[in-house]
Amino acid sequence: MCGIAAIIDARITDESPEAVAHRDEQLARMLDRIRHRGDAECFAERLTRPGIALGTNRLAIVDRDHGRQPQSDTNGLVEVVFNGELYEHRALRKELERLGHKFRTKTDTEVLLVAYLEWGESFVGRLDGMYAFVLHDRRTGTFLAARDHIGIKPLYHVVSDGVHYFASEQKCLIGVTDAIEEVPPGTYLVNGQQPVRHFELRTDPPRCSEQEAVTRYRELLDNAVRRQTDTDLPVAVLFSGGIDSAAVLEAACRFHPAVTAFTVGYENSADVEVAQRYCAELGIPHVVSYLDQVVMAEIVPTVIQGAELFEEIDVMDSCVSYVGYRAVREHGFKVALCGEGSDEVLAGYALFKTHPEPDELMRYRTHNLYRTDLQRVDRMSMLHSVETRVPFLDRSLMEFGYRLPMSLKLRDGVEKWVLREACRGRLPVYIRDREKSRMSDGSGLTNGVMASARRVASADNSLADRLGIDTEEGRYFLREYLKAGFPAPRERSKRAGFDYPHSDHFEFIP
Repeated sequence: MCGIAAIIDARITDESPEAVAHRDEQLARMLDRIRHRGDAECFAERLTRPGIALGTNRLAIVDRDHGRQPQSDTNGLVEVVFNGELYEHRALRKELERLGHKFRTKTDTEVLLVAYLEWGESFVGRLDGMYAFVLHDRRTGTFLAARDHIGIKPLYHVVSDGVHYFASEQKCLIGVTDAIEEVPPGTYLVNGQQPVRHFELRTDPPRCSEQEAVTRYRELLDNAVRRQTDTDLPVAVLFSGGIDSAAVLEAACRFHPAVTAFTVGYENSADVEVAQRYCAELGIPHVVSYLDQVVMAEIVPTVIQGAELFEEIDVMDSCVSYVGYRAVREHGFKVALCGEGSDEVLAGYALFKTHPEPDELMRYRTHNLYRTDLQRVDRMSMLHSVETRVPFLDRSLMEFGYRLPMSLKLRDGVEKWVLREACRGRLPVYIRDREKSRMSDGSGLTNGVMASARRVASADNSLADRLGIDTEEGRYFLREYLKAGFPAPRERSKRAGFDYPHSDHFEFIP
């Protein structure tokens, strides 16, 4: 897990040492803006030469002693910076060894490199995990950038004067150009051209009975948690007391010997009470971080700048996540699991019950995760140098859940029916049948922070009005977002019929 950055000018094959040094300085400044994404001792590992600069802030998790990046193959033909985890990298390594390849490390990064050498750009379709990477092939001068199936890990891209810039967060690219783009989930780019899709979600229902669907969903959930707890490090689970995080916690405790639950909320809030009861009953180590209204209001600017979000619900949920991941890191954890993704795939929100086309809503919410909940999870966890894994968005589990008919998701007013049935006998009734509560509501956070936001709302509402933001707290969040240097989101601006330039809060020296 890392923060990555790259600067590539494929037109250059030779340049002066001064020009190479200048590009290295650019790269170092980009990495400095995301130094939180790695360990202090692994800051700004980089490679720079004519036409190319690759760098990482590495959070050492897999083969910690030999995982330095950028990493190249044994012949120095291909080099890569990689952010994420490949969950089945050991099996892929064995397959490549049978094909005659040798390995120097135990890292999944090296497996990625060798897979590219064996299968070319089509190798991306064989990867299973959460990832974003930029790879350069010295033999052909080409470069390839890719992102995982649903966008769990971020990757941004801009082009300025023919030079390609990539980074894990937008803040690295502020000042290069106004047009910051995301590499779309489930795609890869060759030489920065049009995205090539390597993953598609199918919609044809699986051929199985209801009971077979429940059994299969349970098996896939177990497999997802097993793969994502495959580490020699202790594991934290963000636990709200809801069925999603409880299902993850229950499975994690079966597959890993050192699991601790972390809960965030005001004292006597619903989340805290349910989480404390469950962990006490099962003897699970449990850390509760109690919220303070004054402190929560004070961290809003930090949360917005870190999360790169300003939508009201996203900001509120990010505040809760910020406190949770801060506690995870303070207790010495680098690996965490969370329950995100179930609500979108399994129709878990109240809106699904009244929506005229719940299947279409599911598709929209699932494909939009990378700009909402997954962005929040990535930024808030990495802001505290914690890698968070998302079992419900494991590729096999998500594919199966996505294909299930709506009748197995919504039944008699009960959402996530298939998950509740899969957890029968595993979770107590007070959790299995607990109604959905938004993170900011269940923790008790919403009213206090929203009231504080209204008190400090900006008097200048012209841009907010044009973007369709009509609440005082929304205007305040937008103001803090723009102060941090981020451009107004292009999709909102386009819908409003105008383009709004970014501010130059961060100086970028090209």
